[in-house]
Amino acid sequence: MSGYRLTGRTGYNMTFDQSEALSPHFTLRELTRSKTAEAQGLYNIPREVSEHANLKALAECVLEPARLLLNAPLIITSGYRCATLNRLIGGARNSQHMLGEAADFIPRGLKVADAAFTLAALDTLPFDQLIYEMRERTGKELQQWVHISHRRMGGNRREVLTFFRSDNGEQQVAQGIKPLEHFVSEAEHNAA
Repeated sequence: MSGYRLTGRTGYNMTFDQSEALSPHFTLRELTRSKTAEAQGLYNIPREVSEHANLKALAECVLEPARLLLNAPLIITSGYRCATLNRLIGGARNSQHMLGEAADFIPRGLKVADAAFTLAALDTLPFDQLIYEMRERTGKELQQWVHISHRRMGGNRREVLTFFRSDNGEQQVAQGIKPLEHFVSEAEHNAA
């Protein structure tokens, strides 16, 4: 469906076109697309005007400047998530994705760690959280992405973290941008 009309919890009638440009390089479809939602038959669309406004602010205030600063397209791997989708994929109960305030991305043509480090070092980028995330999968290449969020209303904390999940499910979090070796020895990583 290219457009949809909903009545939100606040009573507003909302009509959004998924091809709508939220900013010069990001569309509503791009920030709501989910293979899991499609497979489960979920309408992963903002339910409130504020969620749509948050996505627009995220695209304009953080994603566009990040794209420009990195001089690279950003491949969005996760943006807005309805509560059901967030639960299905194991997202945090208070995930900013559910408010339209967060996106996960991979920079095209750049190392993910370099992109995270570059963006974290910039005082001019108004992010709430920037998390360099790594996930090991047995027999597969290490998955890496950047989680970035922005609060349209209220202050942005500029919190910078690195999150690592091992193939056995163990999770570790560190302040700042850290390399894989901070969490596992090179021998452990090569053995996986």
